[in-house]
Amino acid sequence: MKAPESIEEELAIIAEAIDAGIDPFPPKKEPTGWAKAALGWFMVIIMVSWVSQLLYRSL
Repeated sequence: MKAPESIEEELAIIAEAIDAGIDPFPPKKEPTGWAKAALGWFMVIIMVSWVSQLLYRSL
């Protein structure tokens, strides 16, 4: 599908979506924090791994 060239075309597409039962502007999901915690622990493990490799090579 090509991008609309005018406001009227865009409004027509939005109206078609609403008529079809599709919400073109869904509400934002609340962040749960699991992703940040998982990413944080992954970064900690990677950093510990790198430091241990550097210490092992320096001995």
